[in-house]
Amino acid sequence: MRGRRRARAPRDADAAIREALLAVLERDHERAEKLLVAAAELDSSDIEPYLALGRFYRMRGEIGRAIRVHQNLLLRRDLEPDQTVTCIADLAADFRQGGFLQRAIASYEEVLAHSPRHVGALRALIALLADARDYPRALQMQRRLAKVEKSDGSAEEARLWVDMAEAAQAEGRDDEARRAVKRALRANPRSVRGWLVLGSLEAERGSSKAALAAWSRIPSLDRRSGVLVYPRIEAAYAALGRAGEFEDYLRRLLAERDDDAHARLALARTLGARGDVEEALAELRRLLEREPDHLEARAVLGRLLLSEHRDADTTKEYAELLDVLDRRGLLRTRERLS
Repeated sequence: MRGRRRARAPRDADAAIREALLAVLERDHERAEKLLVAAAELDSSDIEPYLALGRFYRMRGEIGRAIRVHQNLLLRRDLEPDQTVTCIADLAADFRQGGFLQRAIASYEEVLAHSPRHVGALRALIALLADARDYPRALQMQRRLAKVEKSDGSAEEARLWVDMAEAAQAEGRDDEARRAVKRALRANPRSVRGWLVLGSLEAERGSSKAALAAWSRIPSLDRRSGVLVYPRIEAAYAALGRAGEFEDYLRRLLAERDDDAHARLALARTLGARGDVEEALAELRRLLEREPDHLEARAVLGRLLLSEHRDADTTKEYAELLDVLDRRGLLRTRERLS
């Protein structure tokens, strides 16, 4: 099929673009480029072939060529207002993919100057301004986007406040970080990252009680995120001289949600660490009854058995672990396609 398409020239620009699309799908990029160039030559008054060519170059990572195509388009005097906006937005996308952060920001701002409700430009600017750590302007754009889309936007705004908090914390500006994360939690009280950062800030200033209060909220918001904080919660209890309460805390969580694998694994680790091996093994086996392929639980179980010198049980568990790895395809050599 590819050979037959090579043998005939496209009838018009539309036909050339359609054939170029098929060539792209077949990963025949050389032919796709020739067809897009031909489409532009067949109807030089139409900007669509040039836009397609510029996007094709960007797709291939040829950012310099994409930029030149879009800049040359913007020199034309026959562009309609919406075509101008499209060209500037495409040029901004070129700059963004090429890593030209400030030029991308400036170009998307130019898009908004022409089209203040341009959703794509607003979304791109929010991400780029966050990358540039210009969080006040990113927040301004997020609120503007929420108005355009008539959406709540509180979760997205909270994410930016947490980003700001993390950046300030990394630079040692803890007071600023604390203010930012509290703004995040006012915007979205269910922000797992927000409570995680707040707990870290409280722990860093020696307030283990406040850190514990922040981190303890996370499993109730998202049980899957419990794995991120159980070691921190355990350390906070220990710092307060209340190490024994960590087990009670985990048992309360399991009373609420018996299928919480992360809490049960944390409980098993705690029991094993204090020498209650039989209880720890029972919790691990309970977990594995629900989730036979839980690798981390099998690893903890194997180590406990080894520490107790239970050779027969260890051998059996090792065989089970190999079966799990085999079922997941982790023991097979991956074939590389040339």
